[in-house]
Amino acid sequence: MRIPTRRLSRFDSWWWDAALLAVLVLVTVLAARGVTASLDLGVASWVEAHRPEWVYWIARVLNYLGQGWLVMWILTGGLTVTLLIRTRDLRVLLPGVMGFLLTYLTIGPLKLWTHRDAPSSALPNAVEFFNPLAVNYSNSYPSGHVVNAIVWWGVIVILASRLFRLSPTLVRWMRVAPPVIVLCTTTYLSHHWLTDGIAALALGLLLDRLIHRVDWDAILPPRR
Repeated sequence: MRIPTRRLSRFDSWWWDAALLAVLVLVTVLAARGVTASLDLGVASWVEAHRPEWVYWIARVLNYLGQGWLVMWILTGGLTVTLLIRTRDLRVLLPGVMGFLLTYLTIGPLKLWTHRDAPSSALPNAVEFFNPLAVNYSNSYPSGHVVNAIVWWGVIVILASRLFRLSPTLVRWMRVAPPVIVLCTTTYLSHHWLTDGIAALALGLLLDRLIHRVDWDAILPPRR
């Protein structure tokens, strides 16, 4: 019999998940009612006025840390294929499949429902939810890049730990740095409103907690 290896802590309480869900609902309600419009518009106006070209390109490159094709298909896909070749065990597909289902079933529906345009839009009411005039980029809320940076870097750590010896310090940097960088850059580049990113943080952390509630050490093939 395999002994479970996952250690429980006070952060495993479902109350933390409930709190994250409450934050997501609260931000959504406030943004939908226009309460946060002045904050979003103020931040968007500030970054537009403080965006030299060299900083813009640095932010644009760093923003790829939350790009789906990179974190999901190239990094997660590459690690999954490598593990599949080495172990011949289909269980290595599970982390990626779970990450894909959770993000696909939450981010897309929320974007379509809220129908919010991006800060870069020329519409005078782009910050509003349920915007019938939004045509250029009406999938702004929540930020998919930020959710990707949380969920997929978490999956990458799970898979990479089966192949390499990852130090706790490296793991912390892989888990914390991408979401923080992507939240800042996606707001700075006017790809998303600030509240898009805040809501994405709550949603991403909630999904990440669901993924890491699974005892992957007991399910996946042993580390090499």
